[in-house]
Amino acid sequence: MFQRLRYIIFVLSTTSNIFPYLFLLLLITIVVSFGMGAYYVGLFSPEALRAEGINNSIDGGFFDALWWSMKHILDPGALAENYGAPPMVIAFALFNSIMGLIITSALIGYIVNSIQSAVEETRKGTSIIKESGHFLILGWNRKAIPILTHLAELDEKLRVVILSATDPEIVRSELRRRYRKLKGLKALPLQGSIASAGELTRIALKKAAYVIVLAEGLGMKNSFSDVTTIKTLMLISAKLNSLKKPNIVAEIVDTDKLSIANIVSDMQHPIVSSGQIISKMIVQCARYPGYSAVYSELFSIKKTTIQVAKVNHKEGDTFGEIACRVSNGTAIGISWIKTENGKSRRVTILNPEPDFDLAEEDEIIVIRDINIPLEINSKNHASSSRENQAEKSGSQLSVRPNIKRVLMFSISPNIGEIIKEMNEHTMERLEIVLACKNASDNCSFLLNQLGERQDDVKDIFATQPLIEPMEFDLEGTWSLESLNLNEFDAIFILADESELRVDADSRTVLLLVLLKSLRDRNKGANFPPVVAEILDQQTLDLLEDAPINDAVISTEFLSNLLLQVARNPFLETIYRELLNAGGVEMGFRPVERYSNIDNEVKHCDIVSAAQNLNETVIGYRIFKGSNPNIVINPNKNDCFIFSKEDQLIVLAQQLYT
Repeated sequence: MFQRLRYIIFVLSTTSNIFPYLFLLLLITIVVSFGMGAYYVGLFSPEALRAEGINNSIDGGFFDALWWSMKHILDPGALAENYGAPPMVIAFALFNSIMGLIITSALIGYIVNSIQSAVEETRKGTSIIKESGHFLILGWNRKAIPILTHLAELDEKLRVVILSATDPEIVRSELRRRYRKLKGLKALPLQGSIASAGELTRIALKKAAYVIVLAEGLGMKNSFSDVTTIKTLMLISAKLNSLKKPNIVAEIVDTDKLSIANIVSDMQHPIVSSGQIISKMIVQCARYPGYSAVYSELFSIKKTTIQVAKVNHKEGDTFGEIACRVSNGTAIGISWIKTENGKSRRVTILNPEPDFDLAEEDEIIVIRDINIPLEINSKNHASSSRENQAEKSGSQLSVRPNIKRVLMFSISPNIGEIIKEMNEHTMERLEIVLACKNASDNCSFLLNQLGERQDDVKDIFATQPLIEPMEFDLEGTWSLESLNLNEFDAIFILADESELRVDADSRTVLLLVLLKSLRDRNKGANFPPVVAEILDQQTLDLLEDAPINDAVISTEFLSNLLLQVARNPFLETIYRELLNAGGVEMGFRPVERYSNIDNEVKHCDIVSAAQNLNETVIGYRIFKGSNPNIVINPNKNDCFIFSKEDQLIVLAQQLYT
């Protein structure tokens, strides 16, 4: 019987948080009741009342006995005050005092254990979240810290909750390393499965304001799990009602799984394919060196913002007229809400023709300064003479870059997407030299992969690229003397995370050192543009004298994109449209095509001149020294004096010549 009772107490103590305190309360009640039995052995006798700690001031009965018994439990030191009382009274007092010590010790133990459990829950990340309007990051990879850094820059008082399978101590150590950049940000790391319904309930998913789902993993080969992300999206869709949903964006690494993710999310949440986005970005940087710097300025979370603005317009107003009337912003497109099958979605068109007639429900997509409200003028102040001049100077098509032969260093999970993207940007057969370890095997794998996808590629883009292997390993042969770099249209250095022993950025820096040596030996030769993929922004400090035309900091770019889309979901369509082959592209054009060199010209006149060529001006690359200054979204009344090297940054239809 005693063993059974002890087992029941043990089970209840370990399974119930409140049972220990209820058990102590019951024990105190029993001991106090037992101590009150001293009344029957002379507790209030004349001999006992001579003791300092015994009196009958209230009733000399129940209440005085209750007080005397309870006092010995709560204050065991009261035993000394019974000196001179009858022996049996002292015996009761001694028993209560001993039990008081036991009960007090047990109570202290339970309290300490509760505090330790709370600390342990926090350390292990098993706490239950009681927040509303918080920012959720589900998953942990390289992009998490840059996302938090951008959030800290916004200086918004948001509680950030991070749920991932990664040990919270690892997450905390990363946060401590970036303490200065994350100053003021309240981040709470938790451990758990992002694909568990119970865990999503624990972190108050329904009450969150923003949710970013990251692909779990560190970026090593085959370490990302899109299956987990897709399962998480299924759970999110099932748990959230249609009335009030947080802004949700999810990252998918493998482009082949993008369609599945869109089906699972019912096209209600933006899905960002990191492999696809980075591949498109790298190719565009090869076509237009300096592209990444423009993107950094254009989508800077602290400087500019892209918004959908409701601009009052009359029937018959055109997009070109409205664009010229926006004085402190840049109109880049139109948007409206379209309803299909009972579901609403936003339709976006970038760089429409200037004579595009605006419908009543059409809204204008505008780039503006994040700190200045939009201003709309009643008139177009552009000069008509400037428009006529533009028609004469812009009669010829601007030459578009065409990359046919490429040298690619390193192997990357995104290499298949990069090759596919380049193939869609050329009218001729693409030739690639792949320089990496086990080059022959990797080339065979890529050709098989591209062959399987060939059915998805249509018309002129269906030509299979030629991929030549070149065995190259930094741990072995360090020479590139056998290569004639002048025969290539571009050189790509991809972030190679296939080996744990060598840091990907360190490998990239070493390759750039070798390329610099070759360039210095052949100073008269035409060196092709070099585009490198960087994972850590701090690596840029090592590339000051490197022969690099553009560096794509993939983690920074993707983290900024994910955060921007989480805050403004419609931006995903703009990113996708700008990076897609065959649609609207962002490119550079010579200033002399739109204005006379060395003459002062207003920005509004350049905008009108570009409209005659069906182009939208979003800024300028002004060359003063070796590095160009990027100017995004100038005021329509700003004046410029351009040199021959300066360029316009425009949105235009993508043409191949």
